[in-house]
Amino acid sequence: MNKRLFFKTIIFYFSLILFVFCTALFAQPKSEAERLWELGEKAYNEGRYKEAIIFYEKSLSLCGKDNECTSSNLNGIGTSYEALGDDLKALSYYERALNISRKTNNKDILATTLFNVGAVYYRQAIDYEKAYTYLDESSRLFKELNDKNSLGIVLHYLGKVSSLLGKYEKALQSFNETLKIVKEQGNQKAIGANLTPGSRITFDPGASSWQVRARRSAFNFSSFGQNPASAAFYFAELTKARTLLEAMAGAARKTTSEEIPKNLKEAEDRILQELSNIDSGWDSALKKGEQAVKEIQQRREGLKKQLDELIEVLRKNYPRYAALHYPLPVKAEDLPLRQDEVLFEYAVTDDATYVFVLKKGGVKRLIKIPLTRESLEESVKSFIEPMNIKKPEKFSTDLAKKLYETLLSEPLKEVKEGESIIIVPDGILGLLPFEALIIKEGPGIKDSIYMADKYTIAYYQSATIMALQRILKETPQEKTLFALGNPVFTRDDPRYIAWTQGKKGMQFPDLNQYAFRGLAIKAKWGAVIDNDRKEKMIEFPPLPETEEEVRKIADIMGIKPEPPQVLLFVMANETNLKNAGLEKYRYIHLATHASLPGMVQGINEPFILLSQVENRGDDGFLTLSEVTNMKLNADMVVLSACVTGVGKEVEGEGVVNFARAFQQAGAKSVVVSLWEVASEPAVEYMKIFYSHLKSGKKRAEALQLTRGEIKMKYPNPFYWAVFIIHGES
Repeated sequence: MNKRLFFKTIIFYFSLILFVFCTALFAQPKSEAERLWELGEKAYNEGRYKEAIIFYEKSLSLCGKDNECTSSNLNGIGTSYEALGDDLKALSYYERALNISRKTNNKDILATTLFNVGAVYYRQAIDYEKAYTYLDESSRLFKELNDKNSLGIVLHYLGKVSSLLGKYEKALQSFNETLKIVKEQGNQKAIGANLTPGSRITFDPGASSWQVRARRSAFNFSSFGQNPASAAFYFAELTKARTLLEAMAGAARKTTSEEIPKNLKEAEDRILQELSNIDSGWDSALKKGEQAVKEIQQRREGLKKQLDELIEVLRKNYPRYAALHYPLPVKAEDLPLRQDEVLFEYAVTDDATYVFVLKKGGVKRLIKIPLTRESLEESVKSFIEPMNIKKPEKFSTDLAKKLYETLLSEPLKEVKEGESIIIVPDGILGLLPFEALIIKEGPGIKDSIYMADKYTIAYYQSATIMALQRILKETPQEKTLFALGNPVFTRDDPRYIAWTQGKKGMQFPDLNQYAFRGLAIKAKWGAVIDNDRKEKMIEFPPLPETEEEVRKIADIMGIKPEPPQVLLFVMANETNLKNAGLEKYRYIHLATHASLPGMVQGINEPFILLSQVENRGDDGFLTLSEVTNMKLNADMVVLSACVTGVGKEVEGEGVVNFARAFQQAGAKSVVVSLWEVASEPAVEYMKIFYSHLKSGKKRAEALQLTRGEIKMKYPNPFYWAVFIIHGES
């Protein structure tokens, strides 16, 4: 969770303060100050940070001197500069806000401002001692305010700073308190942010004596695993894909009926009801005084202990119910791995990278890789760059070998012949095709031995997501295949004109002039205004080769290439896709264009481009958020399109991409691409892939065999390593 989002979690308090302020002072300037501040908030939330600063500054000019309105706007300006990447300028505003906050003595704003200042001091390595002082004071104020969401974030930062200063007992205490809040709050993603440094400090296998003493005096492993490595894995899992886990569990609860004994259900209902009553009674207790607050806290702690004990019983005896209703990380020992599987889970921190190697029964090794976050990001970006710029000849076998040696050579010592690998990446590793790393470098690209040559690999965003999917009951699908391809992007397209005239079977060899054309967000991508003659609009050309792809796949799977199960040309639009009953299909195959957010004006999230004609109430863009709201039961979704596996990296959540979206919608696995797909090789790829599926091969094995065959004809990894599989293999 970044600092910016933390600030937004307490924005309610700021709006309340401004309301009181604007009511108390003379009428016109006060309401105008509030209006301008709200415009600043709106601009900030929409990513228009420079505009936000202008509004905050105008509001600030109407605030008067040294009051809550002043400090609120100063914090707003600071967060905007921080979002623009200027931490030091942000700090100057935060420090002004801090001086005013101390005078006004509003604890909410003071606690927030202390955190803002302390976080910048920490991130910029200005003064760790001062960062510690500010964060420690902020944490004490948030404890007084009983604001646990904010407290969890402050304690997380306090733990990081404490560890850097050698205050190890304080670091362990802070991380442990944060963990308790995470467990108590459950679905509050604001708290689930990157706790891995806490697990590293506590469980570094090369522990010095202070760490050993800290473990004995301050930490009980039994709640998290059988040993320090298992507990560290629990901490690492706690930070991954929390929002996705909650969403998947919530969706599954709607369709899965899981019974538990009557006495356990009655106990659960009683505890939850009493907790709810307590949570609604805080205001009353605060009015009665400190003793009433202390009593209500004690009652709540007692009930929480009862609930924790009940959940442990449910996890042991009714794991499916527990997974659906209390979706917390699974202990390493309880992870439902198969005998022939090995899981590598990576945890990337500022000063090192860690990999947990798990087999059925728990953690086998915890390996420390001396590679900082910055160095890792630099190496991975350099590795992927030739793919992204479509210059595969620049692929570096040397870098592919170095990344293999760094990330995989040690973990692979635990893998036996015939065992498949599940990779849970972290950070930038979510964009790395491990299959393209080189085990043994040959004279050239063609002669090298790659991971794909020896191992079957699948990916998950977290091990807990894997556990949840495996514990859910499978529902058989009524139909085999839904496929879509070769959409129509303009009403001038002769295919559309022929369709309106009822003509069928006509061939149109040259369709490039009938591409989808849109205005860009930035000039470097294309025209940004209609009369911009210097740059062409962004173009997505027709994809006639995807018709061949879809028809061949339908033939392989024994499906007639006709609606509603196969949509081509005009019929391949968003309305028809949404009305096709996708929840009935085992395989879903989409062969069209896809793109990242921020390139086409009006589309601010990743999208899959469908036919732009004959939509009824739809715009022809299937967006990430629309996918997450679907209801699917597919064994596999295949996205034969560009960059569907790429997306925004969100701290604590991983890469937010279409793999994640379709899994949230209910798909057990998703095949996505990591860079722009080469059209004709992709068509060949998919024909081979579905042939292997039809012959009975498992999904990841079918992908591995397909890579091998494509590699024979197109040796460069640009062609054969572009597709990876997320989810069940």
